[in-house]
Amino acid sequence: MDTKNGKKCLVLIDDSNLYYGFKKQRWELDYEKFYHWLHTNFSPIAVYYFGGIISKKTFFDRHPGYTLGGFIKYKDEREAFFRMLKHVGYLVKSKPVSSVYDSMTGEYKRKCNFDVEMTIFAIDKLPEYQELVLCSGDGDFVKLLKYVKGKYKKAIVMAHKDRLHWQVQEAANRVIFFEDIRKDIEKKKGLP
Repeated sequence: MDTKNGKKCLVLIDDSNLYYGFKKQRWELDYEKFYHWLHTNFSPIAVYYFGGIISKKTFFDRHPGYTLGGFIKYKDEREAFFRMLKHVGYLVKSKPVSSVYDSMTGEYKRKCNFDVEMTIFAIDKLPEYQELVLCSGDGDFVKLLKYVKGKYKKAIVMAHKDRLHWQVQEAANRVIFFEDIRKDIEKKKGLP
């Protein structure tokens, strides 16, 4: 799928949407392959990755039986993941993960929503690109996609088939499903 047209694009990746999509699909994204795939098929001015960093309080709210060593291991793995992304070429934007108590289940749930930050970012950078590539099927982005199109830009969405809100599909100029490019971006089993 070589669709590179020379138009400058801004790529915004929602960590949470990708993580849960790939987890449900039971296959893993190779972030280096994906970065190269984006550069083969588009002309990115930048590839931004929006992801959360868990605090000690949030970790223990969700995992009260874990030890401090468990938290440190988790935190180190997340920091190593962000370092790997930066090494590959992603520009990482992060913020602390919140802990929200669910009174129905009696459990704490993690919350780290980047929808507002990603929307503001896309609007601020609007003069710099002709295409927005949004890696998220979240329905909260419908207004952003319509706004981008209203400014005579293309709005392209990359998402999992079962994690794409129908209004996002209608609002986008084009949708690329991760399942359709799996052979190009999947991390092979047994590789680091």
